[in-house]
Amino acid sequence: MFKKLSEIAELLGGVLEGEDISVEGIAGSDDAKETYLTFMESEKYRSSVEASKACAVIIPINSKRFDKPVIRMKNPRLGFALVLDIFHKREKPVPSIHPSAVIGENVTIGKDVFIGPYVIIEPGTIIGDGTEIYSFSYIGKGVSIGKNTIIEPRVTIFYGCSIGDNCLIHSGAVLGADGFGFVRDGAKQIKIPQIGIVQVGNDVEIGANTTIDRATTGKTIIGNGTKIDNLVQIGHNTCVGNDCTVVSQSGVAGSTKIGDRVIIAAQAGVRDHTIVGSDSIVAGRAGVTKQVKSGTVVSGYPARDHREELKIEASIAKLPEFMSKMEKAISKISGNLSK
Repeated sequence: MFKKLSEIAELLGGVLEGEDISVEGIAGSDDAKETYLTFMESEKYRSSVEASKACAVIIPINSKRFDKPVIRMKNPRLGFALVLDIFHKREKPVPSIHPSAVIGENVTIGKDVFIGPYVIIEPGTIIGDGTEIYSFSYIGKGVSIGKNTIIEPRVTIFYGCSIGDNCLIHSGAVLGADGFGFVRDGAKQIKIPQIGIVQVGNDVEIGANTTIDRATTGKTIIGNGTKIDNLVQIGHNTCVGNDCTVVSQSGVAGSTKIGDRVIIAAQAGVRDHTIVGSDSIVAGRAGVTKQVKSGTVVSGYPARDHREELKIEASIAKLPEFMSKMEKAISKISGNLSK
């Protein structure tokens, strides 16, 4: 499939400069073919883009001219994503229920739903229009799944949980397993029953092998538009706000309150009963042990203001030099005292 650059520019809300040629795809500068479009986020990537085989480029509005045709737009990476979707649009399966699927009593299934081989759906579940549930997934009793949601193979959603519209849950994710709650009775640990649910909003993506625990009572909540990477753990009764980003191998302990538009970078940890304010960033491998104020960036362990952490790291790097100077000074003083 070929498309004219003018068509693509119109779809992106961009401005075409140069010849209105046709392209058959888009790729990064290193992978683009002669008939492909590529993109440049900023001038620092100009040399690699100029060396690319691509016949046209999506560039920022204020970038310098190219010898190739260009589409100027505010956010070239967004353009890249949108054009990828044009050329590689995901094909929806034919609505159907595979004969090997096990469907319990009183299950409500909407229009144009796809249910793949060996799916198990327990009684009382509600599945919205256009939703797709792929092979070997397990949907527990009384679960609610909204419209146009995709449940990839081998996903487990335990009883009572609620999933919104237009969500994507990747393979191996487990939603609604018991929260980690125990109380000691002398030498033994007694399990606290976990009777709450997980509630996932609309437009949420949950990565492969991520786990979101059900609440002890009440709800563990994932807000609208939040994107969670692979291998993330969200503890019981945690509330994650809207449009957050939680990156791979991060862990959020129970009863934590995370505001809107928060970024938690890779391998970060947040202790239980902590508040992370809206529009804040928790840097990679940070360990959050106390409240993070809205709009701040924290890093290190324990997590502190990122600028303060950088100063501390710089000071630590100078310790060997400092110690060497101290040893020489002490040696000199000792020598003078012994005379």
